[in-house]
Amino acid sequence: MHIICASICYRGYEADEVAATLKYAPALGYQYMKIHGPAVWSVDTALNFDLAGVQRAVHASGMTCAGLYPPNWGGKDDADIAARAQAIAACVEYTRVLGGTHISTSGAEPHGTPGALDRVIECGRQVLALVPHDTPIKLTMEPHFGNVLQDWADFERIVTEIDDPRLGLCVDTGHFHSAGVDTPAFIRHFADRLYAVHFKDHIGTVSVGIGRGEIDLRKEVEALEEIGYQGGLTIELEVEDPQNLPQYTQEAYLYVSGLLGTKL
Repeated sequence: MHIICASICYRGYEADEVAATLKYAPALGYQYMKIHGPAVWSVDTALNFDLAGVQRAVHASGMTCAGLYPPNWGGKDDADIAARAQAIAACVEYTRVLGGTHISTSGAEPHGTPGALDRVIECGRQVLALVPHDTPIKLTMEPHFGNVLQDWADFERIVTEIDDPRLGLCVDTGHFHSAGVDTPAFIRHFADRLYAVHFKDHIGTVSVGIGRGEIDLRKEVEALEEIGYQGGLTIELEVEDPQNLPQYTQEAYLYVSGLLGTKL
């Protein structure tokens, strides 16, 4: 397993979170980063993504871009679903060009919205129809608390109805903690379709610095080791005190390296 610094780790600290990640994270020891944020969130920004410019900036930093966080799966109607599918498929290609391994994003509608999970599944099928069958990029759906993708049953339905190894799941330790999901059990149950992990710590539903919260992250790493997971652990900090993000990002690298037994 390797450690990835998501650009969200500098959200609110500087205006351009991707530039800040490329500027600060390498000095802390991070070799991998992931692009979240406004550059790829919406359909319009994703379809107008400055691939060449980002590629130059990542290369100049010495980091590797492990993946992107594209527009959310699903949509409010057929046109929205189709537009999001086009944008997500474009992000898959951007990730390939950047040398990454995966894309991860959650659902487009709130938890409990009638038909929302059906629309997530339809969007997933449309994206897979647009993506080459031999793509090396793993497509993943991740949970968010309060989102259509929140509970264990949501992901059980996803993997049952979309039986395609190109599309799998992303564990988010913080959002699953908020939703009361047994994350180590989830990891073991969905081992064959688990392609990405977003690593957070929480107190209740509030994101805090890694190692400062109440989540037993060691048990989650042990579950990942048990299933032979070889992907990345993407550090995400959605904290309420962004002025402390440089400190938390450094702490996270040291803490997770310790969990992995990495010699620094």
